[in-house]
Amino acid sequence: IEVKEEKEETKPILDVTTTVRDEYVEDEDLKIEIHKLINTIDSKQKLIEVKNEIEDRFGKIDKDLEIYMYEQWLEKLVQKLNIKNLRQTKNFIEVPLNKNQAENINGEELFYEITKLGKMFRFTSRLNNLYIILDTVKLDKHYVYYLIDLMKIIEKCRKDNQNDKI
Repeated sequence: IEVKEEKEETKPILDVTTTVRDEYVEDEDLKIEIHKLINTIDSKQKLIEVKNEIEDRFGKIDKDLEIYMYEQWLEKLVQKLNIKNLRQTKNFIEVPLNKNQAENINGEELFYEITKLGKMFRFTSRLNNLYIILDTVKLDKHYVYYLIDLMKIIEKCRKDNQNDKI
């Protein structure tokens, strides 16, 4: 009896393309291998290593595959920071920080660092939660890059941050 390995279907936290196109690799087993490699991305260094390995074996990756790789890194950052329920609409992405998370952040530093990224971020507060909102209309680059920068800023501004770099 032959047992075929099932491709792991995991839904990304945001609406990004997570397919490996047939034009890039046709073989399903190789596609599964690429997905597994991408799933190991948990840092900028690991992203570079995986990207180099995939490109060494299969050729230059396209923009969608690169964004998929960054989205995987973003998922790990969001998990590490224990951020739940990112909300994506047609025009914005909302990053919620609950009361405990918001209280554990140096707010002044957070606002200052985020404003250095540009005017695409805004803030609101509802029911003791802080919401950081990324307006996704007219961005210079894909929103996943801004969100990674945002997660790194949130980590940097945490009061309990013991040089726990992400």
